[in-house]
Amino acid sequence: MSDYQSALSALYRLESFGMRLGLENVEDYCAAAGHPEGAWPAFHVAGTNGKGTTASCLAALARAHGLRTGLYTSPHLVDLRERIRIDGQAIPEAALVSAWDRVGPFAEERAMTFFEAGTLIAFEWFAAAKVDVAVLEVGLGGRLDATNVVQPEMAIVTNIALEHERHLGRDLAAIAREKGGIFKRGVPALVGEAGSGETRAALAESAAARGASIAWLEEEARWQVCSATACATAFDYESEMGRLDGLSLPLAGEVFVADAALALRAWERTRGRLDVTTARAALSRAAPPGRMEWRTVAGAPILLDVAHNPVAIERLVSTAARVAPARWTFVAGILADKRWEEMLDALLALAPRGRLCALETAGPDRRLTSDVATPGLAVRPGVEWARSVEEGLGAARSEVAAGEADAILVTGSFYTVGEALVALAMAEPGRPYESAPREMPAIGVAMATGGRV
Repeated sequence: MSDYQSALSALYRLESFGMRLGLENVEDYCAAAGHPEGAWPAFHVAGTNGKGTTASCLAALARAHGLRTGLYTSPHLVDLRERIRIDGQAIPEAALVSAWDRVGPFAEERAMTFFEAGTLIAFEWFAAAKVDVAVLEVGLGGRLDATNVVQPEMAIVTNIALEHERHLGRDLAAIAREKGGIFKRGVPALVGEAGSGETRAALAESAAARGASIAWLEEEARWQVCSATACATAFDYESEMGRLDGLSLPLAGEVFVADAALALRAWERTRGRLDVTTARAALSRAAPPGRMEWRTVAGAPILLDVAHNPVAIERLVSTAARVAPARWTFVAGILADKRWEEMLDALLALAPRGRLCALETAGPDRRLTSDVATPGLAVRPGVEWARSVEEGLGAARSEVAAGEADAILVTGSFYTVGEALVALAMAEPGRPYESAPREMPAIGVAMATGGRV
């Protein structure tokens, strides 16, 4: 039997094989191992933004109903084990070692990717632990994602926006077809934000080609935001199965409410009518780490959010401006393969100044370097280069201390938030990050609203 550090090192060595889409390796392993992916029913969640929140809401609903619940998400903030959880608890070291001893020889023989092997570890642990249900977040795309070997009870697509064009396609319709690749014969499909006509058509075509029935959230449910603060949003929800009043999500922003509504409707369509008390209890603790997470350090309010594409950054900026009026400064770490200049422009609409930071934990092939960034920064005089997230945070905190800014926004990627948590001594490398109760920043103000998204 391996020890934990040797198993972890062997798993991370698979990163040398890079990113590779395809199902053959995972299908072959599952067939040889007795199909651990078939040992539990599952919800399968794809989409550009909101996957983590939707998945967390579904897992919270399952737990509130007394079900032993597996949750597989990616990427992690600080430690790999955050990706694989049962009833909110990260996979123990011993369980990861045991699963690696089964998966590792096959993975190394087949030169599997890091994500393929991690997915199989999750499958093996969920099967060994006899979970009642699992919620699986797609890693990239859908059709060729390693998670797509499951036969779920529902396939969910949150929304479609441009991302990973090199892998998924150069237009929204192509990306929609890739994400619609999780649809399967006999499995109901539910779409959150349908988007443009071409996106909706592509998703409908994908469902029809695979023999899946498809439903659209906007036609299935209604919800109304009642009030919002900097760290919570209250809303009411209604479908033909009934009305759920007085729900509250520990996240600020209407977009998160839409994700929660998608989870509520997915549960109704597969598991039946929801009791309002159970739904309230579930959603009250359904905030995934690193999403609209406020912390105060030495008097400086800091908002951490993993938004990592232009659409997500624009939504974050809009929400931050509405629920926490402040003079902002930002610390952004963005991967080189993202549309980082568009993301900076969106951030500059909120804050007159900020730092673009080098990311120490990202792979060398994905790190944005100062040489590449310099031309873009030259035409954005409000943005300075920082050699690390820690350096950027230090500069931003100095601005707050000097009275030049009221709050700091840390965003751009999971890597950014993870490095910030470590730099701020809120997390420790090698230990799964466990989010503390959400804080209300001193600058937060209540915002009344009556919008239905």
